[in-house]
Amino acid sequence: MNVSHDIKIFTPASGGAELQIMICALSVESALKVAADSIPEGFRLVAGRLFLDDDTVVPSLSKPFNAISVVRQKPLGDHPVSLWIWASEESFSSDTLLWSANLVSDKEDIYDQTYEILCNYQQFLISQGMNITDNCVRTWFFVDDIDYKYADFVRARREYFDSIGLRSDTRYIASTGIFGVPGKRDVTGGDVMLDALALKDPEKCTITYLHAYSHLSPTSLYGVTFERGAVVEYDDRSHVFISGTASIDARGEVVHVGDVGKQCDRMMENVSVLLSEANASMEDVQMAIVYLRNSEDLGIVKQRLSETLRDIPHNYLLAPVCRPEWLVEIECMATISL
Repeated sequence: MNVSHDIKIFTPASGGAELQIMICALSVESALKVAADSIPEGFRLVAGRLFLDDDTVVPSLSKPFNAISVVRQKPLGDHPVSLWIWASEESFSSDTLLWSANLVSDKEDIYDQTYEILCNYQQFLISQGMNITDNCVRTWFFVDDIDYKYADFVRARREYFDSIGLRSDTRYIASTGIFGVPGKRDVTGGDVMLDALALKDPEKCTITYLHAYSHLSPTSLYGVTFERGAVVEYDDRSHVFISGTASIDARGEVVHVGDVGKQCDRMMENVSVLLSEANASMEDVQMAIVYLRNSEDLGIVKQRLSETLRDIPHNYLLAPVCRPEWLVEIECMATISL
């Protein structure tokens, strides 16, 4: 079947194991079959995302995979399809997480699309007795033509967040903003797509935000509105969500312009500092996604990261970062027993 997959299991003493799977395959069908075969009985889907090249057709997805996100970000390597799956046994953490995916708008321009997507997500959460400000802990924004459309996306997000009290003097949300095309755009339209995680019972959790000011600037310094990372502490574990992180310094400037290898080094240094602020390390990381601006840099990036990511389910995607000078970015998630 020519499929590769990596699995990492988090097994706290209290039960409620979690499973992270990263699959690379020649077809969506073969990736889904491996995922179905890899998820043990008693586990349910928490979140997931299907990464596709431009040519792969999206088939009809049946339960539980109809809930996953579908985005066109070309997997780099020998397979045109990659699939990330997060599954869990029953636990307070898995029960309180609410995954939303494939949120798009058919408005004409990026600003209006972004604003409508956030309005619609807010209305959905309100219908569930929640809201973005109090409940949302992690977002992913996929923006087509990011070099040209990112500024309008940023403006819309900033203005919407300001309207609901998310500002530099309050807080934002951990996030990744990256190139990506809605996987079903031929049906849904849209140049921007949102995936998000919210907490149904945030009052039963402790939420803290990561800054690593010794290495990274506040994002508001250069006009964007997200947190570098977030830690959600439940009854028996913590989830550490590390936002999309690149080679940036405490002044908000790109480090090692034009040198993808050195950018990898600084990127991972930044991630390590963020993790340490959460009392975690790379050993606690359960999954990672690496985004590259140029496919020809894959060999150097793999060489730099292969040892660090050896035991972590991960993939490499062709997905330009929001500044042309950034050649590589990573996001990851760690889990810690309490």
